[in-house]
Amino acid sequence: MRRLIELIFISLLFYNCSNKKTELVLLGTVHETVHNFNADSLYNILTKIKPDLILFEVDSSFFTQEFEFKKTWDSNENIATVRYMNNFEVDVRPYEFTGRNEYRIKIGSRPTDSKAYEMLDSLYRNNQLDEPNKNIYQTFQAVNDSLNALAYLGVRAFNNPKTDQIAQKRQEYQYKQLLSIMAKYPIFSNTDYFKDDGDSISYFEGYKRASEFWDLRNHTMSKNILHFIKTQDYKKIVVLNGFFHRYYLNALIKPMQDELNFTIKEFYEY
Repeated sequence: MRRLIELIFISLLFYNCSNKKTELVLLGTVHETVHNFNADSLYNILTKIKPDLILFEVDSSFFTQEFEFKKTWDSNENIATVRYMNNFEVDVRPYEFTGRNEYRIKIGSRPTDSKAYEMLDSLYRNNQLDEPNKNIYQTFQAVNDSLNALAYLGVRAFNNPKTDQIAQKRQEYQYKQLLSIMAKYPIFSNTDYFKDDGDSISYFEGYKRASEFWDLRNHTMSKNILHFIKTQDYKKIVVLNGFFHRYYLNALIKPMQDELNFTIKEFYEY
């Protein structure tokens, strides 16, 4: 009887271990050192979580075939991750949209999006926007300033649901509300940017494509994150992401937790 109880206990223990949910941490970051957050801050968080996989916000071109970094650079994420790789057993993989910057140049969204924004800012400063559109622009500026200010308050300040809501509002204004202003002023459709290949694209269309790419990029990143959960046997995964992405990734990934047997946790739960 005692032997039977022992066998049942061992079986249950094995079952629980083999069916343990993968833990996923969507860790919002600031790429450059700021007050209250730097590479040491990030490294200390990684040592507490002890991930066996770190997903890095770049594409595969940054890695060798053995998934070593081809080069290092002065970002908080790169410094902390390389240090962690040197001290602990961990896999590091890319999950970014492949050829992100080249793709934006190819479709004409870059640098057209920044040129369109500069034109909008000029219209605002020269009092050439009507009152409703002036209010939209001012709201964007206020939300943008409040979100950026959180980057200086420490990692917990930009890893929480309230900040995610501010980030969502900020991105909604940048890519939807500002675009709606540009649609009302012909100067954006009548001003062209000439690409290196000789083709031209209007400021309005370039900004519109930048808006569409924001959605495409986050959907691609989420798909790649879920790929590692579906196909690999990692127990703790940390996804390093500029904290403006956190709300979008959470919205796309959270609904998949039960189906794929994983749970999303915050870094401060460790």
